[in-house]
Amino acid sequence: MIVKCIISTILLYFLSIGNTLVVNVNIVDTKLSYDYIVVGSGSAGSIIAERLALSGASVLVIEAGAESSGFFNGPDVVSTKGQLDPSNTYVANRKLTKYDVPLYWSSAYLNLKKWDIPGATVAKVMGGCGVHNGMVFQRGKEQDYDDWNIPGWKFNDLFPYLKKLYTILDPELQQNALHGHSGRIQVGKREYDVEGSVFLESCKSAGLPFNSDFQNETRDGCGYFQFNINSQGERSSSLHEYLQPASQRPNVDILINAQVTNVIIDKELISQQYYAKGVRYFITTSTDPSIKSVFARKEVILCAGSLNTPKILMHSGIGSSTYLSAFNVRIPKVYSNLPGVGKNLQNHHLFFMIYQYSQCSPNNRFPLYNQDLSYSTTGTGIFATPGYSVGAWLRANSSVPEAENVMLLLPGTIGSVTPFPSISIGVGYPELNEHYVELNRMGIGYTLLDFYRLPPKVNYTPTSKPEDIEKGVRGLKEAHRIMSSSPINLVSNIVQPSFVDDDDYLREYVKNSTIGHDHWVGTCKMGLKSDPMAVVDERLKVIGIKKLRVVDGSVIPRIPFGLVHATIMTIAEKAADLIIQDNK
Repeated sequence: MIVKCIISTILLYFLSIGNTLVVNVNIVDTKLSYDYIVVGSGSAGSIIAERLALSGASVLVIEAGAESSGFFNGPDVVSTKGQLDPSNTYVANRKLTKYDVPLYWSSAYLNLKKWDIPGATVAKVMGGCGVHNGMVFQRGKEQDYDDWNIPGWKFNDLFPYLKKLYTILDPELQQNALHGHSGRIQVGKREYDVEGSVFLESCKSAGLPFNSDFQNETRDGCGYFQFNINSQGERSSSLHEYLQPASQRPNVDILINAQVTNVIIDKELISQQYYAKGVRYFITTSTDPSIKSVFARKEVILCAGSLNTPKILMHSGIGSSTYLSAFNVRIPKVYSNLPGVGKNLQNHHLFFMIYQYSQCSPNNRFPLYNQDLSYSTTGTGIFATPGYSVGAWLRANSSVPEAENVMLLLPGTIGSVTPFPSISIGVGYPELNEHYVELNRMGIGYTLLDFYRLPPKVNYTPTSKPEDIEKGVRGLKEAHRIMSSSPINLVSNIVQPSFVDDDDYLREYVKNSTIGHDHWVGTCKMGLKSDPMAVVDERLKVIGIKKLRVVDGSVIPRIPFGLVHATIMTIAEKAADLIIQDNK
């Protein structure tokens, strides 16, 4: 079975490190208390930390992983940035790791430290999944957000925060009102590969229109993806654009290799309401088994992601009282009976097709010396790309006006090296079946720390419903129809699956080849208090617990028809305003 990784034909080339600049980063042991404790430094947590720091508050960011980017002295150095001096000698200025250089995202995806969660590869490093994803920047459709049906979270409510988030780099879009022009995340197309341009011609000859801007409301046609890559050819994530500046502020501390076990819950003396007092954590790299505490004067904000945030809540006595009663030895009290904690898990489906393609451009596949030099000195060339550039939103068939699948073309193979030049097609689509996250059971003799170390258990079965399989088959057929069109003409060159006009065979292929896309959302659903499955309210406050908020993909009620990274960062920008307003 094809495993989930990208462009394994790319050779990793490690540059020697010259004179690098050492950045003084405030990564420390904690003080006794802070205004805010932010759990997780991923796509949402990095934004929250910087926005709260700018308001003048003291902030502690607790990250279970270690350093990632070159700025934070990550160990996985793959390049340096510098210049040629007058004698044409290269002088390195600063190091870049595989989390900074766009081309190496697949290496980061494969080899980074992961949470030990079977069936998922969510990141356990500073920056979280934001520093190892494929960098496609794609908002949902307007109807996606309107269908959440939550006051303050319609598309028109979120759109100003989306625009606040990023700056579009493409010259032809500089005056476009649908885009952001002053945000920190830098976004633009990367048109570099011959295969991509040929693919677009085949899409057009197959009747799929060219879409010049995938950020518009028309989710149909072929075109160039927009990536969060900056003008210097480096990844532009919330870690890079928000947490790096935040780390230089005297009111921000970052604690790494520290896994939060639970939120400390106390009761207010007068109101008798429960509130978040702080968190407990342990150092993952230490032999000291002790669990430490740190306290929040204003709020605890969980940004640990859709798989770990519900685990922390359940460990804290927040979740289904019936379910948590089975863990009463380790979780003796339920402070808020919220049956929705861990439920509503959603993702995007993804499967791949491989074609033999003799016209692959070898110069685009291998990082030759001139490519290294071009990137190190000017930030250009293949290193400044994720290794792919184009895709398409696919209709169910050529006569249907609305797209239901997304397709991307990857020069190279997926997960294994073929003995011939090849290209791969990924077909993905939203999956709306409800799955769930639960706690792992303990064995006899487990200590409390053993219990906290256990990863969450992900109950997720892709294509468990026939309608999902049928949607995948339609996407497969439409992708193959395009790949069979001129000028690419690969109708007889398909390697996987062995294409036959047999729907039963194609259904089996989709069923057996589909994987989750690590676009996990939904496990701490945002909703009205009248919704029995809601975990947080419309201000992202955990229902029944004061001073506790969730800001990450887990609050999304229904997965957008589009990649989720841009949506999660947009939620974080809005959440920062809510937190500041509520704590004036």
